[in-house]
This record gives sequence, C-alpha cells and structure tokens, in this order.
Amino acid sequence: MSRVECKYESEILDAVASGRWPDRLDAELRKHASSCSICSEVAMVSAIYRDECALAMDQVRVPSAGLVWWKSELRARREAVRVASRPIKLVTGIAGTCSIAVLALAILTLSKQLDMAAISAFVVAQPIVLWLVLAVILALTPVALYFVYSDE
Repeated sequence: MSRVECKYESEILDAVASGRWPDRLDAELRKHASSCSICSEVAMVSAIYRDECALAMDQVRVPSAGLVWWKSELRARREAVRVASRPIKLVTGIAGTCSIAVLALAILTLSKQLDMAAISAFVVAQPIVLWLVLAVILALTPVALYFVYSDE
C-alpha cells in the first residue's frame, strides 16, 4: 500500500498549531489547502484537536508549585517519622512485656513467702485497700492509653 502525502502537510500542521489557520495564512498556502484534499483534512482534524485541547486546558486547575512542594515535604516527613518510630514502638512493647513478667514473678515469689490467708483476710477486713487499688488502676488507664495512642 502506498503512502499518500503532501509536501505542504507539515506547513499546514504548523499553521494550525501556531494559530495562523485560516486567517493569517499566506496566499499560496491557503490556495493549496483549498485545492488539496489531504491538506484540508489535516487542517480540519488538527484544528478540532487544537480546540479540544484548548478547552481541556481551560478546565484544568493545576496547583501551584509551592503547594505541591509543601505537600511532598509533609509526606516525606511523615514517612520518615513513621520509619523512625518503628524501633521505638518495638522496644516499648518489649519493655512493657518485661515489666509485666517481672511483676508476675514478684507476685508469685511474694505469694510463696507470705501467707495468702492472712493477705486475703486483711483485704476482706479492710475493703478500702481494694477500692483504693481499683481507683488507682481506673485513674491510670486513660493516661496509659493516651501515651500508647498519642503518636498515631
């Protein structure tokens, strides 16, 4: 299949792209475009594409470069903080687990050395101690939850 081209086709495309089509075209090129079917079709199609592109560009709202830069900086900082806080969270979790284990071991050791009957009799005789322990736990729970979830 042979290719059908016109030697003025690129000039017509340049004229349409630069906005010279059809009013500011030189007479020779305008005469050729009206007689050549290839050039007239190329001019018509490229003018339609140019108009659609101009319409689309009018509707696009591109943010300023400063805003894009600022948002990318914020994103990079957040990512750096997230990556840097992973080991800290891991160490905090291990420390909490160790604290609970040490507390359980201390309670187990003390329960073997002390008479559990005497301790339970004291708690039953003095219920204020039990209520005081519960109050301390209830008061410290929100504080502990704040420190656990404050970095998220």
